[in-house]
Amino acid sequence: MNKREVIVIGSGPSGSSAAFYLAQAGIDVLLVDKESWPRDKACGDAQIFTVFPIYKEMGIFEEAAAAAVNHMTGFTFSGVDEVITSYMAPEEFAFCTPRRIIDDIVRRGALRGGADFLENFEVVDLIIERGYVKGVRAVYEGKRLEVRADAVIIANGSHSMQARQVGIFNEDPDLAWYGARAYFDGVKGMDFRCIEEHLPHEMFYPAGYMWVFPEGGEVANVGVFITERALIKSGMRLEDFFWWWRDNTKIGKERLGEAKVLGEIKGWKLPSCRQLGNNCVNGAIAVGDAGNGIECFTGEGFNEGMQSGKIAAEVMAEAVKKHDVSVEALSVYNKLAGEKLNPYYGMMSAVRDNIASEPAAYSKFLAYSRALPGYPNVEIINTWIKYMKEELKL
Repeated sequence: MNKREVIVIGSGPSGSSAAFYLAQAGIDVLLVDKESWPRDKACGDAQIFTVFPIYKEMGIFEEAAAAAVNHMTGFTFSGVDEVITSYMAPEEFAFCTPRRIIDDIVRRGALRGGADFLENFEVVDLIIERGYVKGVRAVYEGKRLEVRADAVIIANGSHSMQARQVGIFNEDPDLAWYGARAYFDGVKGMDFRCIEEHLPHEMFYPAGYMWVFPEGGEVANVGVFITERALIKSGMRLEDFFWWWRDNTKIGKERLGEAKVLGEIKGWKLPSCRQLGNNCVNGAIAVGDAGNGIECFTGEGFNEGMQSGKIAAEVMAEAVKKHDVSVEALSVYNKLAGEKLNPYYGMMSAVRDNIASEPAAYSKFLAYSRALPGYPNVEIINTWIKYMKEELKL
């Protein structure tokens, strides 16, 4: 294959965002993925409103909105006392769409934007010469090959061997998450407008929860999200949490008591962060999950991934045009991405440490929320900030 200016490894939301903006900047970009598309990804399926401007720039907002199985306007939380606390926004703030659908919409947006694409293209190694990433070694159509490039964007998720190859990976067990997701039919008691997160036992603190994302009728995306340290301490397998929740808690019994699993339970590991680290080396930038880009309280990473892909593309395009893809040139990404995302990461880290730190503290926050004027028409982020400033004096 011919040499390319930039290769993007991984065509999920982070990689597709990067490929789109690179192509728009006039860069010859090849987007590659080891899977056949469309493909599934285990996730809660929500896309928060902060990603909508990128959808509009990519020309996919209307398609994404039409494909959403639910348009969310609220959150529902509970603690160990299992008292429901809701937070309702004045307008919709998230789409809920199976990742098999929304990820493919984003990928196709990148292709319409000018990126070339190869699926079933498994990158097995980075080409590194004289300390610079110079392309990829891969298996494609049963053959081993090399594709050279001026630079590479690594966007192939939390299990990225290429991120590990260049030393970009967070192994902290307090910041490494495990999640499992299943679709259930017959889920009772949901408010179809609300994303649900329940922390019914001390093992879910300071971070972790059972989630429910309504997807129409009595169908819901149900999952567990828990840190590696807490998972080991629990003595359970990920799939055990679904039945533990059903059999040992009031809300779990209501939600799953009559429900049946649709398909299989899928699990995965995700590294998170309190602040973005150094995700650049000579000739490469790691973005999204591959760059430890998940926030460390709720584990949200879809928006962060697309934002980081866009910023990486802008930095990489400038570097390629100037024929300087050194770590010094690419590290502008760390600065720009940090300015864009670190305030949010910092806030979510503070919520983890000061509100969801242990069961009593979380229950106190939820009771505070229910006592606010206008409840439940209060926004969750504003309430977190107000509580930490006024009640905790942070």
